[in-house]
Amino acid sequence: MVDVKTKRPRSRSMRVFAGVVVVAAVGVSALAVARIGPFADPVTLVVGDSVTNLSRIEIEETTGAKVVAQNRQTWALMAPKVRGAMTMMGTTPDRVGVLLGYNDVLLDAQDLGATEAVLDEFSDVECVVVLTLPKLFNRDVAAYNAQVQAIVDGLPNTMTDDGWANVINDNLAVGADLVEADLVHPKKGRAKQMLADSYQDAFDRHC
Repeated sequence: MVDVKTKRPRSRSMRVFAGVVVVAAVGVSALAVARIGPFADPVTLVVGDSVTNLSRIEIEETTGAKVVAQNRQTWALMAPKVRGAMTMMGTTPDRVGVLLGYNDVLLDAQDLGATEAVLDEFSDVECVVVLTLPKLFNRDVAAYNAQVQAIVDGLPNTMTDDGWANVINDNLAVGADLVEADLVHPKKGRAKQMLADSYQDAFDRHC
């Protein structure tokens, strides 16, 4: 009698692992083709809250940045996410753009220690630009921007930029057609692209 050995089926875990590898490879290839994040030149990281998150696609296409942004974020909430993003990139960005503070101001939850902690994560980055906040209802945004400026003044690689704040402040004075009814979030289309352009203009001015 011939001893016929049957081939054992590949385990489900092996199939899952292979699928994950394929998905990861496809994702990396897509980033390389699009020249986003660690594949961009210069390597760019953008950090923000919902205002930035809504314009993610426009920012990626305009600046080539890896965008780390989520809704309802403050400086304190973003600190661990920034640390994780820097690790995942596998390389130190050449430039970083940051637009945070909306929720800190609107919720009266300013934490300047958290602001310092996030910016310290970028100590090895050649150029960091913090976009200042535009007017927000009856909040004292000028005082907040001044506090952030005081922190930035102590960091040799970091600057603030008023470009986005000026765009919105000027628009608020003539009908506010760039922002939603909450007077915070950019509307679809032109406004989202204007935020992306503000990031790029800030990089051009300072980096």
